[in-house]
Amino acid sequence: MDGQNFQNNSYEQPGYQQPSSPEPKKTDTLAIVSLILGIAAIVLGCCITYLGIALGIGGIVCSVMSKKKQKSGLATAGMVCSIIGIVFAVIWIVGSVAIMGWLASMGYDVSSLM
Repeated sequence: MDGQNFQNNSYEQPGYQQPSSPEPKKTDTLAIVSLILGIAAIVLGCCITYLGIALGIGGIVCSVMSKKKQKSGLATAGMVCSIIGIVFAVIWIVGSVAIMGWLASMGYDVSSLM
């Protein structure tokens, strides 16, 4: 179009530099691992109780280590999920033992259930 050069499509004024933005915080890997372990502890705490407890403890350890490096919402969420997973697993174990004791007191043979 009229011999104009459209190679330079820059709309910036000469000498203008955009202000540098602060570098975004990098997400801590331990915080992510803590959250994943916490969610897995909740899910498995109701089915495979001992694995849920182990994953919950691992999630708490990773969360504490992550919080020592930098405060992170993911680390806090991982700790909360891990604690909830452990509590679910313990409640499930206590409930199972209570039901087995109740069935044994009613005269049922619970040795075949274990």
